[in-house]
Amino acid sequence: MKKKITIKKNAKHWHDKYPLVSVTWKDISSDASWQSFKQLMSAELPVCVTKGHLLSQSRGITRIFGDVAKSDKGEIEEIGNTTIIPNSVIVKIEKI
Repeated sequence: MKKKITIKKNAKHWHDKYPLVSVTWKDISSDASWQSFKQLMSAELPVCVTKGHLLSQSRGITRIFGDVAKSDKGEIEEIGNTTIIPNSVIVKIEKI
């Protein structure tokens, strides 16, 4: 299982610097309904998939963004639709 993607920090175009990735990760789940011990013991964590541009994977966190606002020169001014995921819950990450 691959859990780390190399980021080209000296890339000339932002598409190359921040690769498009698919991150598969396990989420926390809670349930307020009544259930038996057996039901709880057989419960599974939900597996989620997040897709976007990889900003970084450091200090235990993977940072992803989906949208960009560009300047007249084509440079990124702001990013939006961001997600941060603890590296400890990532099952795999792959370039798209």
